[in-house]
Amino acid sequence: MKSFNHFGVYGICMREGRLLVIHKGRGAYTGRYDLPGGRLEDNESLADGLFREFMEETGLSVKVRDSLGTFDFFVRYQENDFTHMHHIAALYTVDVMEPQHAATIGVFAEQDSLGMEWVDLAAITLDSASPVAVLAAGWLNGGSLSPEAGYYGEWEMKRGSM
Repeated sequence: MKSFNHFGVYGICMREGRLLVIHKGRGAYTGRYDLPGGRLEDNESLADGLFREFMEETGLSVKVRDSLGTFDFFVRYQENDFTHMHHIAALYTVDVMEPQHAATIGVFAEQDSLGMEWVDLAAITLDSASPVAVLAAGWLNGGSLSPEAGYYGEWEMKRGSM
């Protein structure tokens, strides 16, 4: 296994028993739900990156509540000479700022969100969502946040729309 590191910052946002997710349009989680978030830009703090990613991917402004820690996953994903992605995720809980309606999401070369949706936790499974979204849903359902890395050697990208 030859993996590349992908570090990102992600937000967990609940409303009326539903988790805010994006529809992933690119990368290892294409065709699945994912948490809003992603890579940091140069000289960007974790919080600033989270604010920017939420606005870009959902059109929503958020306020950070708590840091939940850093979690990692190894996902089978072919990119260049690599066979796997080592996804390292800093997780935060966030609240949506008023008003709660989203602005239009931006269209630009690196955009990987096809839009957002509030989804019932039961709909967040490894067949429908990224490992980080599954971890978040499990935690929100009363589970724990394990520091153990997740290994997804049989991972497959989805090809259709959601």
